[in-house]
Amino acid sequence: MRICILTNVLDPYKGGNHLSLLSAASDTQFTIVCNRSRCRAEDLPKNVKVLEVPSRIGPYYYGIADFLFARSVLKKYPTTSDFWSQFDVIHLNQTMGPALKKLKATGVPLLFLIHHPVTADKEVSGWVFKYAFLIKFQRAMCKSADRITTVSETMRKRIASDYSVSLEKISVVYNGVDGDVFTLTKDVKCQFDVIAVGSFIHPRKGFTYLLDVYRSLAASGKTIADVGRRSEQQQHALQSIPGVKVHGMVSAQELIDLVRHSRVLVSTSLFEGFGLSLIESLACGHPAFAFAVGAVPEVLESIDSSLIVSTRDTEALTKAVEEFLALPSVDRDQRGELYREAVLDRYSLQASANALNTLYNSLI
Repeated sequence: MRICILTNVLDPYKGGNHLSLLSAASDTQFTIVCNRSRCRAEDLPKNVKVLEVPSRIGPYYYGIADFLFARSVLKKYPTTSDFWSQFDVIHLNQTMGPALKKLKATGVPLLFLIHHPVTADKEVSGWVFKYAFLIKFQRAMCKSADRITTVSETMRKRIASDYSVSLEKISVVYNGVDGDVFTLTKDVKCQFDVIAVGSFIHPRKGFTYLLDVYRSLAASGKTIADVGRRSEQQQHALQSIPGVKVHGMVSAQELIDLVRHSRVLVSTSLFEGFGLSLIESLACGHPAFAFAVGAVPEVLESIDSSLIVSTRDTEALTKAVEEFLALPSVDRDQRGELYREAVLDRYSLQASANALNTLYNSLI
């Protein structure tokens, strides 16, 4: 089976570009067409190749990049091109330029992935005008695609509601975690008490609430690893908190090592379509405490409901972390083994890959 994935930017730090999932679908060949890739060629799975379609789409995000990327792809590979006939499915990975609707003319089934509806970004940020085009584009693509897929049942229902799409048109392929990569790590081997991972600078990620949690934990002597993209202003704020080590952007292996060797992961996101970092931490035997937003309750409820904290309640989040860290090391390890067992049972990477292939086959 041959799949063409279209995505504006191939960024290994974003859950929506979950390269390990494509690797687990080892019998399927993927060609990723993007404007630019942030991956090194040697880091790509063997069944994945990348074709860059360079064009001046600029640093824009709010619909303009999607619009220009779609036009550049179809300029290089028109719908009449033999390029498209080699594929069994065209998979639009969260890209929604209006021109991509023309791909229906290729006769190849069109699958549209939405990690979460853009309406949620508008709701959290309050940026009505910035999201006007993206919401319009996303709604139109929902109507045009042969099938829509998302990463949680919560998102399936919200997409159907926000864009007036039948639930039957939307499939769910849960995110999965590779237990051979995110391995169980004993408490005594941990270097940090707490870690938070951010791949996106946006109000939705709740950075101001994360600062409150960091300050409270640092005041009681906790060591903290902050990983990911931060603005210059955010970096200055982090550097003012003793006990916080700012790692910034790191390699994939460094990220794995940091998650494995931190006792607790915290998330102050104000909306999540799934929350991949949550299950990665749990697979390492470390709890992941997060606000009860988006699909977080769905993801964590069956594992441990005490991991879910009321939205924006930084005191409750800090207290939950402190209470876990106050447990004897042997008790933390015992709880960690249960976390790992539960998360791999529900969210294994291979199960996700199998579900993805099943979805592709249903379209073919």
